[in-house]
Amino acid sequence: MLRTRSIILLALAMLAVLPGLAAGHAVLLSSEPPAEARLATSPPELRLQFNEPIQLVAPTDFDVVDETGLPVASEPGTVAPDDASALRIPLRPGLEPGTYTARYKIIGADSHVITGVLVFRVGPGPLAEPFLAGAASAGGPSETSAWSVSARFIELLMLGGLAGLLAFRWLVWRPAWSDLGDGVPDRLAALTWGRDVFWIGFGVLALGAMLAEGYLLVVQSATILGTSVGDAAADVPGLSSVLSETRFGSLVQVRAALLFVLFALGAWQFHREYGGGDSSKEPSVAGRALPTAALVGILVVVLWQLSAQGHASQAPLPLLQTGLNLVHLVAVAVWVAGLALVGLALWRLPRAAPGGGRAVATAVLARFSRLALIVVAVAVATGVGRAVGQLDDPAQLWETAYGRSILIKVALLCPIAAISLRNRRVVTSLRRLKRPNAAGLGMVRRAATAELALSLTIVLVASLLVAQVPGRV
Repeated sequence: MLRTRSIILLALAMLAVLPGLAAGHAVLLSSEPPAEARLATSPPELRLQFNEPIQLVAPTDFDVVDETGLPVASEPGTVAPDDASALRIPLRPGLEPGTYTARYKIIGADSHVITGVLVFRVGPGPLAEPFLAGAASAGGPSETSAWSVSARFIELLMLGGLAGLLAFRWLVWRPAWSDLGDGVPDRLAALTWGRDVFWIGFGVLALGAMLAEGYLLVVQSATILGTSVGDAAADVPGLSSVLSETRFGSLVQVRAALLFVLFALGAWQFHREYGGGDSSKEPSVAGRALPTAALVGILVVVLWQLSAQGHASQAPLPLLQTGLNLVHLVAVAVWVAGLALVGLALWRLPRAAPGGGRAVATAVLARFSRLALIVVAVAVATGVGRAVGQLDDPAQLWETAYGRSILIKVALLCPIAAISLRNRRVVTSLRRLKRPNAAGLGMVRRAATAELALSLTIVLVASLLVAQVPGRV
């Protein structure tokens, strides 16, 4: 138990060294006039050039003011009609000598909110400090705030949990019963327990995923609108504008609709499995294949869309990077959810089915042990592919916040690997026993709990990683 606690404390300590601040991912490449320019005459307009397509939610999100905060634009700022990666704002002719501040808040193509300021001077004299009071960029949670990170973490947890739950039922629970055969004592009790756990988990996770999308919408809207999360939740027109006028809002709407269909289809399948009302009838080991395939298909589309929303969509070879990200998400989901379900099976199955619960739990553990080797290898391989797509130089692993977060994720895998190797030796010993002992199963359950805690820490790091600037940028 002391070793488990030490591992968890080590993981949290490593997480604590993560940088607290990170910029957005749409980067200002140049401006005309340039930042900190000293101009002899008043420029006709200000133009900002970014590295990727950007979006303005409101004209007030881009303005230019003088040293007293008075606006000097002759028209509202807009995305340039000839270039979706540029902003332009016409200026009043004949600006008086002085320092002028341009303030902007934009949404990048990867759905992240980016704010910035620059100054230039007209006429002789020193550059003054930027005028920031009243800027649209002020206020609202940052992309790396606890609000934003928790919203992404919960979304990943709910969607990943659904993917892992479906995979566990068909890739672990079902083949484990094939290994056991028909002579398992208390077979009906064990199958009933497995069916109940699946449907309780599905209901909680499916509803949780829809609520998570709503929570993410409110938090992201607070960032976009420059207000608190509480105020954003009460601002119906503001939420509507984010939903209808931003790419992020469109993606949230699609995901919410797909998740509703997923829940409705799951409810229908639930009714099919429980609808008979005959408690003596043996439950299906894994339900019907066709409805399950439909659930998996819907979930894959949701996860694909989530992958296409972020960094991968703007990386070189975006289709490949999005595909790698999707596979990475699914592999990690199967692994993390599997750890939680194996731990639950080791704890509850011997009580739910005293006659054969330990044997079933051991078979489940053995099946998951084989699957875990595959999905962790896939997660590592796809993670490397994603890192290659986001970094231009190996030195960026330790020179950038994004790279250091990747190194922390890798470091957390080391104790996980050590626990997994130890578990495999214990599992091999348990499978040789005709009746696995409680002490051995308890040892594996405690180790799986530690492994789960470390893996959830990795997911938490990933929730922060997506808000950091990739090395290639």
